[in-house]
Amino acid sequence: MSEFCFTINGVRHCFPLPMLVDPGHIRRPPPNNMPPLELAVTVLELVKVAGDSELARELTSAANRYVEVLQRQLPKGVEITLGGHTAT
Repeated sequence: MSEFCFTINGVRHCFPLPMLVDPGHIRRPPPNNMPPLELAVTVLELVKVAGDSELARELTSAANRYVEVLQRQLPKGVEITLGGHTAT
Protein backbone atom coordinates (compact mmCIF):
# COMPACT_ATOMS: atom_id res chain seq x y z
CA MET A 1 0.00 0.00 0.00
CA SER A 2 1.24 3.50 -0.80
CA GLU A 3 1.30 6.04 2.00
CA PHE A 4 1.94 9.71 2.58
CA CYS A 5 4.13 10.02 5.69
CA PHE A 6 5.64 12.85 7.69
CA THR A 7 7.22 13.32 11.10
CA ILE A 8 6.13 15.91 13.66
CA ASN A 9 8.04 16.25 16.94
CA GLY A 10 9.64 12.86 16.38
CA VAL A 11 6.31 11.09 15.78
CA ARG A 12 5.80 9.55 12.36
CA HIS A 13 2.31 9.99 10.88
CA CYS A 14 1.23 7.98 7.82
CA PHE A 15 -1.96 8.08 5.80
CA PRO A 16 -2.90 5.59 3.09
CA LEU A 17 -3.15 7.05 -0.41
CA PRO A 18 -6.49 6.22 -2.03
CA MET A 19 -6.45 4.26 -5.25
CA LEU A 20 -8.79 4.70 -8.19
CA VAL A 21 -8.73 0.99 -8.98
CA ASP A 22 -9.37 -1.91 -6.62
CA PRO A 23 -6.32 -4.21 -6.99
CA GLY A 24 -8.61 -7.18 -6.32
CA HIS A 25 -10.26 -6.56 -9.69
CA ILE A 26 -7.04 -6.44 -11.67
CA ARG A 27 -6.42 -9.63 -13.60
CA ARG A 28 -3.45 -10.66 -15.66
CA PRO A 29 -4.55 -11.29 -19.26
CA PRO A 30 -4.02 -14.71 -20.80
CA PRO A 31 -0.73 -15.11 -22.66
CA ASN A 32 -2.47 -15.16 -26.06
CA ASN A 33 -3.67 -11.58 -25.61
CA MET A 34 -1.58 -8.42 -25.95
CA PRO A 35 -0.89 -7.26 -22.37
CA PRO A 36 0.97 -4.05 -23.43
CA LEU A 37 -1.97 -2.96 -25.61
CA GLU A 38 -4.44 -3.84 -22.89
CA LEU A 39 -2.37 -1.83 -20.41
CA ALA A 40 -2.30 1.17 -22.77
CA VAL A 41 -6.08 1.04 -23.21
CA THR A 42 -6.58 0.67 -19.46
CA VAL A 43 -4.35 3.68 -18.77
CA LEU A 44 -6.27 5.80 -21.30
CA GLU A 45 -9.61 4.92 -19.67
CA LEU A 46 -8.24 5.48 -16.16
CA VAL A 47 -6.95 8.98 -16.90
CA LYS A 48 -10.37 9.91 -18.32
CA VAL A 49 -11.82 9.20 -14.88
CA ALA A 50 -8.90 10.68 -12.92
CA GLY A 51 -9.22 14.12 -14.42
CA ASP A 52 -6.78 16.59 -15.86
CA SER A 53 -3.32 16.69 -14.31
CA GLU A 54 0.28 16.69 -15.49
CA LEU A 55 0.53 12.99 -14.61
CA ALA A 56 -2.65 12.19 -16.57
CA ARG A 57 -1.29 14.07 -19.60
CA GLU A 58 2.04 12.21 -19.41
CA LEU A 59 0.33 8.82 -19.09
CA THR A 60 -2.01 9.65 -21.96
CA SER A 61 0.90 10.69 -24.14
CA ALA A 62 2.88 7.53 -23.39
CA ALA A 63 -0.11 5.24 -23.99
CA ASN A 64 -1.02 7.01 -27.24
CA ARG A 65 2.57 6.80 -28.49
CA TYR A 66 2.61 3.07 -27.83
CA VAL A 67 -0.68 2.51 -29.66
CA GLU A 68 0.50 4.63 -32.62
CA VAL A 69 3.70 2.58 -32.94
CA LEU A 70 1.69 -0.64 -32.77
CA GLN A 71 -0.81 0.67 -35.33
CA ARG A 72 2.00 1.35 -37.83
CA GLN A 73 3.13 -2.28 -37.48
CA LEU A 74 -0.27 -3.74 -38.32
CA PRO A 75 -1.10 -4.97 -41.81
CA LYS A 76 -2.98 -2.67 -44.16
CA GLY A 77 -6.71 -2.64 -43.40
CA VAL A 78 -6.22 -3.56 -39.72
CA GLU A 79 -6.78 -0.77 -37.22
CA ILE A 80 -7.00 -0.14 -33.51
CA THR A 81 -10.01 1.86 -32.34
CA LEU A 82 -9.74 3.63 -28.98
CA GLY A 83 -12.96 4.90 -27.44
CA GLY A 84 -14.56 5.46 -30.84
CA HIS A 85 -11.43 7.02 -32.38
CA THR A 86 -9.16 5.10 -34.72
CA ALA A 87 -5.46 5.26 -33.85
CA THR A 88 -3.44 6.78 -36.68
